[in-house]
Amino acid sequence: GMLATCAIDKTIALWDTRDAGSDSKPFHCGNKDMGVGKLYSVAFYQSSPWLIGCGGSGNQVSLWNLASEKAFTNRFGDRIGKAGIQPEVTEEKTEDFEAMMAANDHAAAAAEAK
Repeated sequence: GMLATCAIDKTIALWDTRDAGSDSKPFHCGNKDMGVGKLYSVAFYQSSPWLIGCGGSGNQVSLWNLASEKAFTNRFGDRIGKAGIQPEVTEEKTEDFEAMMAANDHAAAAAEAK
């Protein structure tokens, strides 16, 4: 599985828990400064596991689209792909947030209908 944590150091950390058990720890895959101050909350968007949101002390929220990060799609793509959800990587960044969320909701509903 993929686990996200956040901290007062202003970063989200991503962990691979596939091989974690009583004798091994999750693998740290990377982290990112989200630019919204100390972080107090992090969550994956329910129908898009490639999208992480966080809230911080700067009274703002920030989103991290993991689909644009090749290292993460390579590492987790086979597992998330089994759920019927594939990353949608596009070069164009003009799509607004609401349209992106509606498209992801539609894709998740289609995957559940199969």
